[in-house]
Parts: sequence; structure tokens; C-alpha cells
Amino acid sequence: MAVNSQNTFIPSTGLRDVAGNLVVSDQGLGNRYRSGAITQTLYSTAAAVLVEVVGSATKLVRVKRVVLFAQAATKFYAELTLGRATTVSGTGSANVCTIGALSKGDAAATAVVNNYAAAATMGTGFAAIDARWLNVAPPAAGMFVSPCVWDFGTRGFVLSGVADVLQIYNNTLTLGTATYGFGVEFTEE
Repeated sequence: MAVNSQNTFIPSTGLRDVAGNLVVSDQGLGNRYRSGAITQTLYSTAAAVLVEVVGSATKLVRVKRVVLFAQAATKFYAELTLGRATTVSGTGSANVCTIGALSKGDAAATAVVNNYAAAATMGTGFAAIDARWLNVAPPAAGMFVSPCVWDFGTRGFVLSGVADVLQIYNNTLTLGTATYGFGVEFTEE
């Protein structure tokens, strides 16, 4: 077999996995997963964590992409902060989301994706990394959803262990009644 003991590229034969199969994807050798939900409450009276991805005790997790979108009776925007914490939200009851594998041969995911049914505070040690506005529009003819997207490219946003948590926090306190949805894509290796 044309693979060395570290399973790395050998120029004349290409990259192969441990079974000798040629790897032709830019996704590497990790398993790929997605999770998401719609019609979640976008809090109107308290700043809160909306979505969080918790790292794995046994795998390296690379969050590739996070998308949020929202709708409400009147248009406005929410101010979102993306950050890293060492624990999950300090308050609120986590809704553990279903995670689907993108290949039927992939093992079950070991990372966790949560969203919250009530206002949830930032996790311990929350450190802001990025911020975006989420445009919120009425679900009417002629209106279009303008999602908030974090695309972390091929390397991804790396989570190492269960004490490594990516959180998206809503800073806006005066929203009208609104709902949001999200999608998260990640790999485990």
C-alpha cells in the first residue's frame, strides 16, 4: 500500500485512508454532520445564547459553517456575537438537537449542538471572536431572508474537547416577537 504510517500523502499515488481507498474530497478523512432547527424563539426581553456547538471528548471537531435566519411581523435586526467558552450556557434548559451524518457510513456524532427554549447566559470564559447583524423580515411576498453566515472554510473553527464551546449570542434586548432557524455543519476526526 502507498501510505506511510501517518496516513499522509505519497506523491506518486495520492492520499489514501487506512483501508487503501483513494481520498479525493477536500473534506479530509473526518466524518461530516449537519444539525438545524426552525421556528425557535428569538428572545425579545433578554440577551441570550441562541446556538452552541460543544466539542467532543474523543474527536477533534471542525465547525465548517453556521447559518442563522429569522422572521417576524415587522422588520428589524438582531446583533449577534460569536464566541468561544469553556462551558455550555450558565442558565436555561438546553435543547439537544438531532445531528445527521452526511454519509450513511459515518459513525454517530460525538459533538453536541444545543439551542435554548428560554433565555440562556453566556458560558464561562466567553470570548468574543466575531459579530454580525441578523436581518429579520416579515414572511410576506416580496420579502427575502437575509441569513447571517459564518463560513470557516476547509480548516474550520476547531473545538478540542468538551470544555471548548462555540456559542452564538444575541445581544439585542428590544426585539419584537420573532422566530429563528439555524443550520450547523461540522466534521469529526
